[in-house]
Amino acid sequence: MRKFFTYLHEHFYLEVIALFFFLLAFFIEPILSLTSGNGFVFHPIQQIFKGYYKIITSSSILITDYVYISGLGATFFNVATILFINLILLKVLRVKMNGPVYAGIIMICGFSFFGKNIFNTIPIYFGIYLFSVYKKIPYKTFIITILFSTGISPLVSYTIFGLGLHLGISIPLGIFCGILVGFILPAFASHTIVFHEGYNLYNTGFALGVISAIFYGIYQLCNLNVEAVHLYDYSTSAVFYYILPIISGLSIVFAFIGDHHVYQKYFALLKTSGRLISDYAYEFKKEAVLFNFGVLGFVLYFTCLIFRVPMNGVIFGSILSILGFAGYGLHIRNVLPVWVGAGGTIFLSMVLNHNYELSIVNIITFVFASGLAPIAGRYGIIYGVLAGALHIVLTPLMIHFQGGFDLYNNGLSAGFEAAVLTVLAEKVFVRREHRGRKSKDM
Repeated sequence: MRKFFTYLHEHFYLEVIALFFFLLAFFIEPILSLTSGNGFVFHPIQQIFKGYYKIITSSSILITDYVYISGLGATFFNVATILFINLILLKVLRVKMNGPVYAGIIMICGFSFFGKNIFNTIPIYFGIYLFSVYKKIPYKTFIITILFSTGISPLVSYTIFGLGLHLGISIPLGIFCGILVGFILPAFASHTIVFHEGYNLYNTGFALGVISAIFYGIYQLCNLNVEAVHLYDYSTSAVFYYILPIISGLSIVFAFIGDHHVYQKYFALLKTSGRLISDYAYEFKKEAVLFNFGVLGFVLYFTCLIFRVPMNGVIFGSILSILGFAGYGLHIRNVLPVWVGAGGTIFLSMVLNHNYELSIVNIITFVFASGLAPIAGRYGIIYGVLAGALHIVLTPLMIHFQGGFDLYNNGLSAGFEAAVLTVLAEKVFVRREHRGRKSKDM
């Protein structure tokens, strides 16, 4: 039993999260029926698989909330399935769990609520495998790229199910596109980090955005219509308001189980800038990462409560996605200035437009403005606030640039913003002293 708990601890209790979502898949809707006064009726397994089939055959382009199109049960089943499969992949490849790997796994988990499923991810994984064979480099070497690569999964699904082509043509075409993206991504992603010098946590999103734009342009040239969709509602908001604090609380509990003095390592973690490549699991141990995860989760939970932010699969998935970066450069000290800048700009926009209703785009953009946290960690509060404001201004434009194929749309815009701000900080308004120490990996 001790070995079992040691194993769970070494893997950040990710198997516990996978099991949690797997159980939710089969019991969440019966529980909701019970609380509504209709009695506990076990949800038929057939219903879950019918919903899962809808997920597999959906175009999955931004913004497609799997909860909206297939229900809670099927969506949680999709999340658990993808999470288990990727954990098995890590086991097969004998990959040691660290901060970047943890961030990649959690991001996969989050985006499995909107855009990722096993069908549209496998071709991309296979493309990366072919690249490893071509270059004669072990497949496990590209594990970070593998985990973050599926941000472009909607390209596969939309090519197959969204273009209106005959399946005899669309299926091989979609699979080929996925394999091609996987083949070129490892080299491309390693190059794009130079563009923003590691100040965009969502670097792969930037690389995938550029690739998505190329495919989008080719499809437009071939008169293949690509349109973003808006498939979501807020009918399940209460469910996610329960899940977020549960996951955050469990993470903090697990942190204290491993180290009763974890807060000491956490305070040391807060002194880092977060600039890529940061491995907080290596520098401050797993307990600090889990504690950081929980703190960030509760901050976002109370932010949503205070500002009455509605939740759905897309918004909850976005929040969950960034929490994984608790092990890869994100913490409350470097992200707060960015969120202040983003939130202030959203409010200013509301005042100027006389519209005080939060849009889903604003909410998602606010959450993912966190990708620019290293800017604040390195150059200070003013640059962080400016980064958040700039992110709100530019991000909505990017979906028109890349067509909605890149789920990490915010990573695309953050790459440009980070590049601009680092030039201002380093070349225009030269600072003698930088705040926040570099990570050891830099």
